[in-house]
Amino acid sequence: MIRLTAVFASTLLWLGCLAQTPALAQTPSAVAKAFAGRWITYDRNFSDQKSCIFEFSSELKDDIFPIAKTGCTGALAAIAGWRIQNNQLVFVTADKSAIALVGGNQERMSGSILQSKLPIIFERLEVAEKIEQARKSIECSYIGYSQTCASPQDFTPPPATIGSPSPIQILVNLNARAEPRNSAAIKGVLKPNACVSAEVCTVASDGLWCKVKTENGNAWVKKQTVRQQRWPIITFKNGCV
Repeated sequence: MIRLTAVFASTLLWLGCLAQTPALAQTPSAVAKAFAGRWITYDRNFSDQKSCIFEFSSELKDDIFPIAKTGCTGALAAIAGWRIQNNQLVFVTADKSAIALVGGNQERMSGSILQSKLPIIFERLEVAEKIEQARKSIECSYIGYSQTCASPQDFTPPPATIGSPSPIQILVNLNARAEPRNSAAIKGVLKPNACVSAEVCTVASDGLWCKVKTENGNAWVKKQTVRQQRWPIITFKNGCV
């Protein structure tokens, strides 16, 4: 087997240790300073290029913290800034209408577009670029517990959209999390050969995440991960036998 590159392994270990206590419990000014800077989303639903990049300002203007955008389309193109509501970030238009609601920490946030219910992941740009680069440097990701390297087709998302779920088959013991973040609470562990419905999927620097139905309600699973902190693997395949 080809070992996982050291940089990817260390990046994943570091990412899994991010503080789970959100900075949103602080004052708006402190939150603005903590979250200021460049953020990125890789979901092509919101970009006419490879990604959509945000620049968060820490200076309050007209009761919101302004956001500058590059390469953004769809609902994200209308975002003018953000404010805090119930310990979450609310992205708003210039007339203060809410567009999206997200939560998380200073490195990664997740949530959804309020009108379409599409999922969204925002990541600190400098962190996301390192993770993406390390993930793409992997020479072989194994299919589940096998010694077979995955093909490009194995990385494709299932044809799941909101209102039209698609079955997927779990290949390993797989954590199902409350949000598409490595630091999110685990809602259950899916067993190998389990067949579940993928409700919708989105992409981040660490690959594909899909929301699935479980016995404990909806939860998120990641398609590419690391087994025993050593071997890169594909955790599920599209369709069920």
